[in-house]
Formats: sequence, C-alpha cells, structure tokens
Amino acid sequence: MIAPKATPSPLARGRAQVRARDAARRRVRRTRLRGYALPARIAVAVAMMLVPVMIYALLMGNLTALNYSLAAETQYKLELQEETQRLDDRIAHLESRERLSDIAARLHMHDPSIYAVVDLPGPPAAPAPTGIAFLGALFGR
Repeated sequence: MIAPKATPSPLARGRAQVRARDAARRRVRRTRLRGYALPARIAVAVAMMLVPVMIYALLMGNLTALNYSLAAETQYKLELQEETQRLDDRIAHLESRERLSDIAARLHMHDPSIYAVVDLPGPPAAPAPTGIAFLGALFGR
C-alpha cells in the first residue's frame, strides 16, 4: 500500500510541471525587467526634476505674454485718451460763440425783432362709444 503513495499520480505530476514552467517564465520575465530598472529609475528622477522646471517655464512665458498684452492695452488706452482730448477741443472750438456769431453774420442772420405766436389746433375728439366693443368689430363700426 505504501508503494502507490510513493509514486505521484499523473494528475499531480502535471501540476508540478505547470508550476515549474510558470516559475521559470516568471524568473525569465523578472530577470529581463531587472535590466530596465536602472534606466527606469533615471527616467523617473529626470522627470521629477524636469516637470517643475517645465511648469515654471510655462508660467513665466504666460506671465511675459500677459505683460506684453497689458503694455499694448495701456498704449491703446493712452491713444484713445489723446484722441478724445483732441475731439473735445474740436467740439469746444466748433461750439464757441464767436465762431457761431461769425457764421450767423455770413448767413445774414439777426436776432428776431417780432415774435409770432402760433395757435395749434387740439387733437380731434374721439367718437362716442356705442354698443359693446367686440360686437362693433363684427358690424363694421
């Protein structure tokens, strides 16, 4: 009875072979990945240094662009203020009493000596309502 227990069954022998094969594959894979461990660590270290530097460079570039656009808008605002001031001066010149009196003299205009009073007629009286409002529309009134 001891002899059959000493020899493994064909099913158990198959499991042992599968386990050995998987272990060998895992060992090969682990050995292959160990070759990439140092370059991967170096890449991670470089990325950890490079990412903050790139973020800083992007932020500084954005700040510089904002400064240029602010300077351009400030210049545009100053130009608009100068143009507004020139236009206000021109309006003041065109509305001056001396200029208007010279133009009136050239057109032979003078102050009125006779005042005319015109009586305007009042608005026409509305016709007196007759009947019910919605029925008036039906009968043509």
